[in-house]
Amino acid sequence: MNTRVLTAWLMIICPIGMMVMFAGLEPLIMGAAGEGLGPNERVLAGLETFNDKKVAGYFISIFGLLFMVGMISALALLGKSLKGTGAAIGTLSSLIFTAILTIPVVGMGLSFSANQIFADGYKDVAVSLELISDSAFMGMPVFWGLGLALLGLGMLLEKRPLPTVLSGLLCLIGIVMFPAALILDDIGFAVFAISIVLVASSGGVLLRQQD
Repeated sequence: MNTRVLTAWLMIICPIGMMVMFAGLEPLIMGAAGEGLGPNERVLAGLETFNDKKVAGYFISIFGLLFMVGMISALALLGKSLKGTGAAIGTLSSLIFTAILTIPVVGMGLSFSANQIFADGYKDVAVSLELISDSAFMGMPVFWGLGLALLGLGMLLEKRPLPTVLSGLLCLIGIVMFPAALILDDIGFAVFAISIVLVASSGGVLLRQQD
């Protein structure tokens, strides 16, 4: 298996797996956070739920974040693979995606520490750590959008490896992510979901090119 095939499979499997974990299993098994609660109360309710369903919580969190890391890594590999007129911009997008990888890793560590501290009975400290973990992800959509926009632009300039239309859509959705990152409701999630669909579709096109 060469790097391009690995990249394609990661772009197909990881976005789907991540959405199954976080948009499907998590609300189904763990339940949704209480609406109308303040930040501290909402986080406390989440910690209590996690403490009651530890096995499911760890399973969803670990595999969901592994899928997220795989997806981001695939985009970094794709940006680095550009060698023609889009090489400089592709490399820049690859660096941005590599930097984004630190967010889920740090966020997961903080969240797991918060849950362990909560189980030990230190609720106030656990809530503070979980709030920090949540905050770590707040800046991710901005850099995610920037990385997608640059990656799409690099492939447009190089006219490969994706079709021009798909490269253009990646660039466009990346640009739209900037204002959408400030909208923490259904609109922002819809834009992010569209970007996930585009990533998975791009992986399918890349894999088909290898046949």
